[in-house]
This record gives sequence, structure tokens and C-alpha cells, in this order.
Amino acid sequence: MKRLSATGTIMFCVLLVFYMHVTRAFAQTADAPSGLKILGTRSWIRLEWNNNTPGEKGYNIYWSTKHNKPAKPQAVVATNATRYYIQDVQPEQKYFVWVESKKAHDKNNISYGEVITAKQWALDPDEANQLDIPSSAAVPEGMRLFWHDEFNDALLNRNKWSTNYYSNIDYLYRINFSKMKADSLPQPAYILNGKTINLFTNDTLPAEVYDTKNNKKISSIQTYDWGKNENLLDNSRGGYFEVRVKRSSTGKPRGLNTAFWFDSPGPDLKYYLEEGTVLDGVKGIRPKGQVFEIDIFEYLNAQFVLHGDVDSNGRFQHNLATHIAEGYRHIDNWVVHGILWTPTSIKHYINGNLIKAYSDKNKIYAPDHFMNVLLGSYGGGGTVNMEVDYIRGYQWPLEGNSELPNGGAEYSAHILPWEGTAMVSADAKRSGNSGFTLAPGQTLYQYVYLDHAQDYQLTYWIKGEGKIEATVNNIMPVSGVFEDTTLQAAEASASFTSHELSFKTGPAHENNMKTVRVSFTNTGKGTVFLDDITLAKNNKDK
Repeated sequence: MKRLSATGTIMFCVLLVFYMHVTRAFAQTADAPSGLKILGTRSWIRLEWNNNTPGEKGYNIYWSTKHNKPAKPQAVVATNATRYYIQDVQPEQKYFVWVESKKAHDKNNISYGEVITAKQWALDPDEANQLDIPSSAAVPEGMRLFWHDEFNDALLNRNKWSTNYYSNIDYLYRINFSKMKADSLPQPAYILNGKTINLFTNDTLPAEVYDTKNNKKISSIQTYDWGKNENLLDNSRGGYFEVRVKRSSTGKPRGLNTAFWFDSPGPDLKYYLEEGTVLDGVKGIRPKGQVFEIDIFEYLNAQFVLHGDVDSNGRFQHNLATHIAEGYRHIDNWVVHGILWTPTSIKHYINGNLIKAYSDKNKIYAPDHFMNVLLGSYGGGGTVNMEVDYIRGYQWPLEGNSELPNGGAEYSAHILPWEGTAMVSADAKRSGNSGFTLAPGQTLYQYVYLDHAQDYQLTYWIKGEGKIEATVNNIMPVSGVFEDTTLQAAEASASFTSHELSFKTGPAHENNMKTVRVSFTNTGKGTVFLDDITLAKNNKDK
């Protein structure tokens, strides 16, 4: 198990309530297996218990969709076992489970529990607080874990991953199009050893070639299923994502590749094609200059690539940007690769070190919609291996109904994810531990993803001797041009007073977010203290 810094109180409580809702267990007898924990996924149920039953001679496992214990156990596990997986379960079904310790002379002792096999993954607070390998120093201050896989299970968690590899390029060339539609795509080869997952290809596995043109096999897992149009990871607000991997190969595999990458979702090519392009009846919606694919690494030299330029006939032209980090040994060596994706930037990290930042606010590569996250090995002949210790996703947490991170200056002594010249100070607090201080002429601003075409209200509290100009701008994709401006001027006084600014987010495509810039400028002659900034949907008239 792996250890991480504490999850925020509000997020922890919400997730704990959900976790307890779908899992309930208790011991029926004094000597029964204690600490029974049950996790129900769409494809399996995991049972865990403490091995502290005196004189036990193994365990009988029973389960049923009815509240009646079966007459005979469906499984028998060995002495000293502490875990068992019930497979081939039905999703969103309530199951009743009994774990019975077999005794040499005594009556058997039973622990009982119930679980609903959820289709949606939720953060397990116990697992999140027991990560034995810490994440790298690249995790931005204030961010918290919101999604991850430590690959500590004996089975792949299908609430997190699809094994139906598909991408924009595959859809474009349609080599496996009919198989995708028929839900019969070639399946990956992988090994879960209780600590890592090894995605591999060799002469025997996977059993079926994926790329028949190049006689190449693919072993990949991903968070989006093209055929079902099902997204298992909502990362539409961006965040920081990193993996710890070890990669290797033997022989000379054709098309050798080992990749951690983000791809635009389906169920067609609308995110691949640029605006104004129509191909096979599909209208492109991606602004020219925005990525449709991000390769955090692919070839064994760990080349980082931003894919984007596509012509009017749907042919890929060239990359938006690419670079290779020198001085790192990637073959047969554990390496941590990370990407920070914000509304205006994409930053690349290796082992916690910033390698390259694409942060021009007038040349925004970042996508404004969720992205499919993929891990995979690719090759024909020889062997290709990518062993993954973990993958983790972090985001700046939101409080209450506010969609603006760090509105109270509570993350650290720095203003992230805000930018500007303002400072964090305990003297500026209205609540919590601190607030923002703006001297005359100083600014504080943040770009944030919001739901499009919605009425919002910006609320903030100020005191002091200056004057605050609050501004909200809808941002045009790629160019970063201000589409409109909503402005309010407010005088600070000797005590904190609240101010409200209403605005509407601009239009966007159905599943896209809208990028908005929120800014504060002290236009007065005295210092202003600013705190408790919130940005929430305006539901006053609803």
C-alpha cells in the first residue's frame, strides 16, 4: 500500500459517506475474521480481512444477491489468506457476503457484509492515505489527489480502465473500426503482481495482432471507451498527472513504442478535425492550434509531443511542439513522468523537475474538454514491456459550490493557482488562516474552467484604504483574446464588506468547458485586503 498527504476534510467526508453507502460489514461472532472490508466494482468484489482468528484452517466464502447464506461455500481459500475476489458479478447489484473461518475443533466463525457493485470509481480514503511511494515534488502546492491507481489489486479495476484500445488515428484509418463497433477489439496482455502492472507484447501475447498493416501488437489500457462512448475519468478541469514507470525491450520490435498519453475522445473525429473541416459527415470543432493529442512520453527516448495541425482533408500535418529531455536513463530504470494541464498551459516534468513549459497565454495549446488517458506498449516481434507502479491525478480542490480554487489564500504562502503581484498574508484574513494583500497597482488573477453558457456570480470580501477593480473575461480558445469584459469597482472600508459581480460564461461545444479569467486590481492609493473569493452558478432566480 502507498502513502500520501492528507486529503481535505470536506472531500474526505463526502467520499467516506459514499464509500460507506456502498460497503457495509460487521462481525457476527467474537472470533470471526475481523476488519472485513468490501469493495464492489462493475466486474468484481474484493474482500479483505485481518488474519487474526485463533486456530483457523482456511476460510469459506459465500455470496448471494439474496439475504440468505448459501448452503455450501462458493470458494475455499487457504490458511492465513486475507483477501479474495468474487468475479463475474453484475454491476449496480447488491450482494451479501459471508467470510467463515474454518476451525480445527470449534464451531466456525463468520463475518458478514453487504456491497453494491458500483460502476463509478470513488476515492478510497484508506488507500489514499497509505501510499508507500510518495509522488514527486512536481505536484503543485495545494493540489489534492482526486484519481489514481496503485495497481495493488490482482485484477484490473474496470471502473477505472477500459481494455478496448482505440484512438483518433485508428478511427481515421478505420482498420479496426468494425471491431470497435462490435465490441470485439484485440485485448491487451498484462500482468498484475499486487504492486505493479506490466503491459507487454511478445511473439505469443497479445493473442491477436492490432495493427495488421505493420504486423504490430498493442497492449493498452485507457479511461475512455470509444464503442460505448463511456468516460471513466472526468479530467475536464485539467490537473497534474504523473506515472512511475520502467520500460524495456528485446530484439528489434517493429514500431516500438511505450506510451503515457492523452487523446481527444470520440465517438467520432470532431475533436481531431479542425473547425471548418467536414469529413464523412463529421464536422470538426477543434480550434486550429489546440492539441488533439499529448504524448508525455512515447519512444524510449521519452519524446514529449503536442499533436495538432490537421489539414482540411483530415490528414495530419505536423506537431504543434515537441522536445526531448537529455540526461535521463529511461531503459530498465524507474522514472516518474508528469504533466501539469491548466486552462492556459501545459508543463512537462521528469522526476519532479520541470523540463518544458508551454505557457503563452496568447498561444494556448491546452484542451478545454476531458481527455482520454492511455498507458500502453506497442511492437511487433521481440518483446516490449512497460511496468507501471502507479498513475495519479491531482487537482486544486473546490469548496462548497464555488468553482474557483484557493479563494481564501489557504493553500500556502504562495498564491497558486492565482497569478499576479498580490501577496498572501495572515493580516488579510477574514476567515481561515490568511487572505490576499494588494498594494496600490498590484493585481491578482486566475484562469479557470467553468461550465459554458451559464449564469455565475463572483463574490469577494475586501477591507482597507484602496479601491478594487474586479473583472471577469470570457477567453477565446488558443488566442487568449478577451471576448468580453464584466467589470466592477468597489471601495474598501475599515471592515470587511462583501461585493457581488454577476456574469454569464460564453458559448462552447456541448462537452467543452469555457475558460474565464477572474482578476482583481488595486486602483486606489492604499492597501486592500481581499479574502473569501467564491465563484458559483447564480441560482437566485431558479
